[in-house]
Amino acid sequence: MSRIAVGTALVLAMVVGSAWGQPAEVRPASETRTAEADDLALARGLSRAFQRVARTIEPSVVHIVSKQSRPVLERVGWFEVRDTGRRQVVENGMGSGVIVSKDGLILTNNHVVADAEMLDVRLRDGRVLPGKIVGRDPLTDIAVVRVESSELSAVEFGDSDTVEVGEWVVAIGSPFGFENSVTAGIVSAKSRSRVPLRELGEDAYKDFIQTDASINPGNSGGPLLDLDGRLIGINSAIATRAGGSEGIGFAIPANMAKAVMDSIVRNGRVVRGWLGVSFSDLAGGEARSLGLEPNSGVLVRAVEEDSPAKRAGLRAGDVVVRYQNRPMTQLSTLRAAVALTQPGTKVEMQIVREGKPTTINATIGDFEAAQGIAEIPSWGILVRTMPREESRRVRNFDVRGVVVTQVVPDSVAARSGLQTGDIIVLADGKSVSTSEGLRDVAGRSNLARGVALGVIRGNERGTITLRE
Repeated sequence: MSRIAVGTALVLAMVVGSAWGQPAEVRPASETRTAEADDLALARGLSRAFQRVARTIEPSVVHIVSKQSRPVLERVGWFEVRDTGRRQVVENGMGSGVIVSKDGLILTNNHVVADAEMLDVRLRDGRVLPGKIVGRDPLTDIAVVRVESSELSAVEFGDSDTVEVGEWVVAIGSPFGFENSVTAGIVSAKSRSRVPLRELGEDAYKDFIQTDASINPGNSGGPLLDLDGRLIGINSAIATRAGGSEGIGFAIPANMAKAVMDSIVRNGRVVRGWLGVSFSDLAGGEARSLGLEPNSGVLVRAVEEDSPAKRAGLRAGDVVVRYQNRPMTQLSTLRAAVALTQPGTKVEMQIVREGKPTTINATIGDFEAAQGIAEIPSWGILVRTMPREESRRVRNFDVRGVVVTQVVPDSVAARSGLQTGDIIVLADGKSVSTSEGLRDVAGRSNLARGVALGVIRGNERGTITLRE
């Protein structure tokens, strides 16, 4: 700025000040230098906080490469190729993860490892270790991986329920393969549920933390951290039109990720809680008619007969405002909280009924048992009884059976070719129409001899033999 411009600006400031009956304030140079020094000290302090988080947590962040074995093909004509009988290992995906136990447990996203036959896990010190999938949960997009090592640097869990909008956060991961990249931002919002993600279906549990910390492809599975270096989320997705970061990223809350991990490690799968209630968000008009503020609770639409909610006395029209002393402002938050409560747990809910606050105590049920779901560990599958209204018509015959909802990687079922979505109608020569019936047959079966399963896949019927 020229001297004339500076002088003009000063005169204008004095005139404006006089016009308001106040003299223009001109700070002494010493005060200006002091203010600038204070600003720099504040900025440097925040910078040191980011540096401390990065320095402390980088050894806990890993780079994950997903691999598959594929046949080697060769061209034998203009349009013809043939299988050479050889196979090659190729990379088919990458992402990030975070070490959560010193003996090698790693949290990441399900979509990072879902199609993997092999995993390479690269540590901060340069070591590359083979990773084994302990378990996956497509409904929360969480997966648990293990590497064989000890005395690893593990992250400390924070309480994602206490995270505040506007709070500084740090994201670490491998965007576009650039390992241990650190970005910073703030928590932009909490309890984001209307997030259209192709990795998650309609039944998924969506209760995301939104952040403007830069997250890009490859960051998936990496940690979102507070300024104390505690894990508050697992970075999972971005909203983008161009394919890269546009300032809207989503992380799975750490409390949800830990509950899923603990269930997988304890049970080999996620065991979900069940209340037997149909909920909905509390719309503005409904809230005002009940004397409540919008988004101050979750409305009970219906209660199933012979359910934990019915036995506890919950009624249609009640508004759940707190669950286990946690505020419940959205359906997505309450739905996830119930699902991640272990069956048999006694819970307390604060509700509003006809304008009056009251407390309800319930014992959470088992979702799998309520939905006719059963696990068959010896085969490595999870199955669900197919209700009569879902019965399939195949080749002019109405059939009932048991739907395969999950196949454990590298299990007897997986090696034998059984797939998610297959319908089992016969086992060892016996018709099966319930998950409990199939589990009984499995308990008496001999895998060494082989177990023949009658299977419907699409509109085709066939036989798959399970054998060790």
